Amino acid sequence: MIIKEELINSVSLNTRQRYLYSIMKLSGVFFVIALIASYFGFTTMSTDLSTVSDNTFIAQITFIGFVIAINERIIEAFKRTFRRRTSEEYSNELKSAKALLIEDPANIESIEKVRLWQSIVNDYSSETGRMCLAVSLTIGCALASVGAVRVLGGLENPDQFSNQFHIMIFDAIDVVITGWVISGGSEGWTNFLYNARSIFPENKK
Repeated sequence: MIIKEELINSVSLNTRQRYLYSIMKLSGVFFVIALIASYFGFTTMSTDLSTVSDNTFIAQITFIGFVIAINERIIEAFKRTFRRRTSEEYSNELKSAKALLIEDPANIESIEKVRLWQSIVNDYSSETGRMCLAVSLTIGCALASVGAVRVLGGLENPDQFSNQFHIMIFDAIDVVITGWVISGGSEGWTNFLYNARSIFPENKK
């Protein structure tokens, strides 16, 4: 039993490593895409946010929050459409296996069946999370690559860079950061804003 548990833990660790590797590789791909997009001027902010607010910073924050909310709805639709049915089938199999185990707790076959389906459910859940993060990261990086939304886009001033290469590097990093911010969801964005607000002194006026 101990050997099997160690084997399951080893498989889970390898799954997490592959998970991290695939996401980092995707980020690297979009970094290269962003370099090319910046060279041709596609990453320049093309969204007019004056209708949102006269304050550029407030408008940027509000618009990013809007994009994050839309992205979350897309991810939810993706999970319901392509992943929910299979997930429910696996969960039902796990419930059935647990019910059999309750009836006969000493049955080795029932114990192994529960462990098997529990492992399958966990792996499928992890794979779903990986796919959702990859889709979300792709959406965020793609929008940033065409200048629709940029986390640091409002801070960019061409005069502060010595040459075009510096602008390309800045834009590429910004695109990847934007992708990660959008893929982090509204909860992460809200926590970030809350922590960022504590850095600045309150305006008593």
